[in-house]
Amino acid sequence: MTPPPLLVLDRVSKTYWRGPHELRVLREVSLELRQGDFVAVYGQQRSGKTTLLKVAAGMEPPDAGSVRFDGHDVATFSRGRLGRMYRDDVAWVRRGGPHTPDLRMIDYVALPVLGMYGEHGAQRCAKRALAQVDAEACASEQWAQLSDGERTAVGIAQGLVREPRLLLVDDPTAGLDSIERERIVGLLRAFADAARIAVLMAVPDLPAVLRARDVRSLSDGRLLAPEAPPEGHGVVLDFPGGERSA
Repeated sequence: MTPPPLLVLDRVSKTYWRGPHELRVLREVSLELRQGDFVAVYGQQRSGKTTLLKVAAGMEPPDAGSVRFDGHDVATFSRGRLGRMYRDDVAWVRRGGPHTPDLRMIDYVALPVLGMYGEHGAQRCAKRALAQVDAEACASEQWAQLSDGERTAVGIAQGLVREPRLLLVDDPTAGLDSIERERIVGLLRAFADAARIAVLMAVPDLPAVLRARDVRSLSDGRLLAPEAPPEGHGVVLDFPGGERSA
């Protein structure tokens, strides 16, 4: 039996103004995610990918359309209800690292659950999350000592530590070589498959989307699905509008 959608974006539009100039970032974007889904959104820089994630997370309200989480319109949530959603259900994977440079990574990953479980309980959760991304060796390291791939893995661990239902990941493959990129995207796919969370990932480089369950292209504010490849061909993503990878 197909589970009900966890996240529904229904004809969402978002516009910014730069002085007198209108910038339409999202144009009637519709998207559904269920637990176990791994959706990758591909788009060039400044195409609106981060805005799409922020709207999906309830961090920014749409100008038109609606965002529903677990069947409820996010626009109707009180500040307290929205806070509980961020605490319990939705995780945004950060790329910037800790504000305190000498913080150990096990303590950094533990921060989101420190208030719930105390220091020792939070560290146990952090150790488990680091193990999930094969980054146990980073536990005693500081951010400056990590490679780009390790930083990405630690960031994902901090997102996973609260055991969310929805994981939002903005450009996790930036600066990674092809081997690290494959590893990170493979981890995200495995979490969606095994942990039954929903993963929404935004990336600017098309090869990073190839292991996602569902791939979309964000272009001129519109979310497009790829056309089906001709029968008998290899991996081909052919988007309306001409973005293509083979």
